Amino acid sequence: YFDTGFTLRELGPQAVRLWLGLQVVSLVFQLLLWNEVSGHLWEFEEIISEECAPTRLSHGVCTGPMWNVTSFQDITLSTMPGGGVPSSHEWEFSTFSKPPTFLLVVNPTTAARVAGGKGDPAALPTDFGAHARELKEERWSLQVSRANPPQASPALHRYHMGPDALTFEDQSIEAQHALESSGRVTWRATLTQRGDWQRNVRYAVFVEDASSQLQAMHASAQCSLGRSWKAFNEQHEGTSHRMLSWSKFLLGVFLIVGAGSVYAVHEALNKGSLFGYRFHLVVLAKFFLMDVVQQACIVLYLLGWYEAGGLRCQLCLFHPHHCSSEQAFHLTNLIAIACSLLSSVSNQLLVRPAFKRTYTEDDLCIMYCLRIGTVSVSVLPFTTALCAASRVMMPMPGLLHILAAIPCGIGWLTVGGLVCVPILACCDDCDEGL
Repeated sequence: YFDTGFTLRELGPQAVRLWLGLQVVSLVFQLLLWNEVSGHLWEFEEIISEECAPTRLSHGVCTGPMWNVTSFQDITLSTMPGGGVPSSHEWEFSTFSKPPTFLLVVNPTTAARVAGGKGDPAALPTDFGAHARELKEERWSLQVSRANPPQASPALHRYHMGPDALTFEDQSIEAQHALESSGRVTWRATLTQRGDWQRNVRYAVFVEDASSQLQAMHASAQCSLGRSWKAFNEQHEGTSHRMLSWSKFLLGVFLIVGAGSVYAVHEALNKGSLFGYRFHLVVLAKFFLMDVVQQACIVLYLLGWYEAGGLRCQLCLFHPHHCSSEQAFHLTNLIAIACSLLSSVSNQLLVRPAFKRTYTEDDLCIMYCLRIGTVSVSVLPFTTALCAASRVMMPMPGLLHILAAIPCGIGWLTVGGLVCVPILACCDDCDEGL
């Protein structure tokens, strides 16, 4: 086919039964994986609904047992067109954590065009996240420095856009001495509005100071305090939450679709109606519509729950027992992943080398390259995620990153070749036509 040196293979009942057995085992462990995802999602939602209940909000901000809101600013800033002086607001706040560890969150909430010198934005909403999404391109800058004891190094100056959060930790000797003498460290922050059009923007800015209980999270080998705290405050039902929600939904759908395809193939095999290339079409359809997407679902779950800033580590902000080590690749997940990958590469059974009297070295090279390339593309979602994942969620991370990088690189090169070759062929045809 297409001068690849391969042709479709005639598969007997034994090969079909082997495929059915793999699918049945895969369905069992997919069900266990779906149950795990559902349990973790339910646990996260229950804890958040309890810990961030309306009675536990301060200025609309969720205050957990491991931090408290030490400063809240309702700021309205103006953008002056034509290169005018930008509007800014400066304030001071104190932290009491040892060492000084705090999170500073900036949320643009409402805006109003300036007409005739007037244009006051609406009052602060109760849900910062919902309104902040409408101002995700609002530009601002923030400068933070230590006021007492004075900071010898230059102040931190960052440029941002839309809602964002910054984590700070001061391990300096001067901060330790200030905490021993006065029990606090004072900071100075300046928020500056940036933009190209004239309007007033209202910001909700607050500082959360860590408590001593967060030392358990500092000691965690898998969770990052800064990433988890920032991810939770940006939106406690943000990206990681959507990852698990989509994984749960799609894995549940694939359980039904997979069971239906297994039943249909089994019935067709018993009735003797699985002739021709019907089975080939089933395997190919399952690969494109289910296997590849299922790999992505597993990846979304692993990254959304087990990463250093994932939902598990966000729950560590409320309950220290979530800070303990938890393996992403435990036995059940390993078998579920292995079954998913084997199902993805089962399309290799559908083709065989075309019979020839003699095979040249070029023929053998092309056939081996095509085999390796298609296998690498078949597992590309999973190997790409392994390369992108941090070291904290993997056993033997160095070895796994190397092992994943090889098929990942081959897979992306193959995809690039599949995209570029037709384009180059069309360009050659166009040149010949001219």
